[in-house]
Amino acid sequence: MGAKVGGDSGGPVGDINVTPLIDVVLVLLIIFMVVTPMLSSGVDVKLPSARKTTQAQDNGQHLVISIDAEGGIYMDRNKIALQNLVDEVNAEYRRDPSRAILIKGDTSLEYGQVRAVMDTLSEGGMTTLLLAVDKIKEE
Repeated sequence: MGAKVGGDSGGPVGDINVTPLIDVVLVLLIIFMVVTPMLSSGVDVKLPSARKTTQAQDNGQHLVISIDAEGGIYMDRNKIALQNLVDEVNAEYRRDPSRAILIKGDTSLEYGQVRAVMDTLSEGGMTTLLLAVDKIKEE
């Protein structure tokens, strides 16, 4: 059903060459596959599960406070002491005041350990805190 425009004389061909398009799409796919896992911020911790959640993507727009299984506190990926937490958060807020605080606590922690971080932030004047959880998939 195709028509050959140029004939046998070697002139222009009416077919679209999709090979360059496929090459570009495959390169973009590989770039997105490599970059996507790096977009989540903070230290990787095993999050607790919850049934009722509000979904928000963590694409680096939040100021992430992570608490790992050993009780270490991290702001983004930098380890900090609990007594320096408010100063570090305030310094980060001066750079970008639009960021919200997202707390990621490991599932093996006791609630009191996460609550100590929340209390420290609350005493420092930060009252809006987001808690990260994994949503339980309903069947």
